[in-house]
Amino acid sequence: MRQKISAGRAGYVAAPVAAVALAHIGPAATWLPGLRRRRFPGLAGQGSPGHVALTFDDGPDPVSTPHFLDALDGLGVRATFFVLGENAVRHPAVARELVRRGHELAVHGWTHDRPWWPSPARDARELARAAHAVGEVAGRRPLWYRPPYGILTSGRWAAARRAGLRPVLWTAWGKDWRHDA
Repeated sequence: MRQKISAGRAGYVAAPVAAVALAHIGPAATWLPGLRRRRFPGLAGQGSPGHVALTFDDGPDPVSTPHFLDALDGLGVRATFFVLGENAVRHPAVARELVRRGHELAVHGWTHDRPWWPSPARDARELARAAHAVGEVAGRRPLWYRPPYGILTSGRWAAARRAGLRPVLWTAWGKDWRHDA
């Protein structure tokens, strides 16, 4: 015999599921610049007038990174490179060259994945692995974590803090993957 489920009962089921989903992905709204500045000012960094923190994500890459390094050297500018753990392991000489030239290495994750499916254990494991790999090639423990796509879920925030990393995003975005950037 089929039973009808009342709207009230459905709400009892849907509300907890929605609450768990919101708790996981809600912090990801930090990519919205207005919300980030008002509700999460530390994620964008607290700068001072006349100071710019230049950052790059995703490397190190043996083809493009040396060009960035040469350009930055020519300008006398230092930057923070948020690198992927798997790339630091794959190209340790390039990562070490970043440090040798006076740049800071920070963590961008183990891989550049999307965090849509919550897995706090996976997040903790992969961020710890990435922090260890980056620390090994840099010769010192990294301080910063920037999540791929700027999507900082509650699980990744907690994993970063457990790994001793401070989550940070950005205040200006070059959108360098676009052809017109």
